[in-house]
Amino acid sequence: MGKKRVVIAEDHTILREGLRALLSSTPNLEVIGEAENGRAAVQCVQNMEPDLVLMDLSMPKTCGMDAIREIKKQFPDTKILTLTIHDEDEYILAALQAGTDGYVLKDATRGELIMAIETVLAGKTYLSPGVSEKVINGYLEGKKLSRKIRHGMPSLTASKRY
Repeated sequence: MGKKRVVIAEDHTILREGLRALLSSTPNLEVIGEAENGRAAVQCVQNMEPDLVLMDLSMPKTCGMDAIREIKKQFPDTKILTLTIHDEDEYILAALQAGTDGYVLKDATRGELIMAIETVLAGKTYLSPGVSEKVINGYLEGKKLSRKIRHGMPSLTASKRY
């Protein structure tokens, strides 16, 4: 089945080198490119058409969020796994809305990162445990709010009898 081709988009050189070493030791993955900013990430995808982009969010020139949107617009089948320090709700939601296929925090273990990559490459969504908890809690809070709004307002179609 051949190796899956990966581009690493990370602005910190030592992290890119570490990720390259980690992924290169994984038999079914091949790092084919690196990008130090969002603009370079989009160009790398245009030139190399990888199976997966490992994308940081906080990068110069073009941020990771904008790069995700542009890559998904041009190459909708390219999988994107966000790897970031940001665990705030607004970042998670924005990345998911931009089109990321997975969201992993940088405090993940090697095993979790590899599992996230394999999950995303298999066409599924991956969220780090802390991230999935936030997403579920947000969903449940939205459901509670929706119920309060629905049950707290009178129905416009109900007829009143006097």
